[in-house]
Amino acid sequence: MVQTRRDLQPLCYEHHTQMRLSRILLRIAKKSRQTAAYVCDVPGCFVRYNHPRGYFITTQEGEIEGETVPRIRCPHDKQLMYLAEVRPEQTGYRLWRCPECNMSRTNEELSRASQA
Repeated sequence: MVQTRRDLQPLCYEHHTQMRLSRILLRIAKKSRQTAAYVCDVPGCFVRYNHPRGYFITTQEGEIEGETVPRIRCPHDKQLMYLAEVRPEQTGYRLWRCPECNMSRTNEELSRASQA
């Protein structure tokens, strides 16, 4: 089973704040289990990230919501990437990093790849 790495520094894609590693309770198919995930510290934000699942949103009860979240995949190993950097002076800039191979790409590179 793939574990969530403890050395990642993902940002919340909603608030662009550093997420912290925590143990959370997830309810899947009426079964609850503890898992490690990065969580946003902004009150009321339920954005989560872990290596196997990528970004996801939970309810207060720990159920995963089906809302749209970023699903940026590494072109090298197809892992779900995390938001590693934003630049306030460049509002459209996003740097995504792979949790497995550490490869980075920007949203500008993603835009060019989708237009090709």
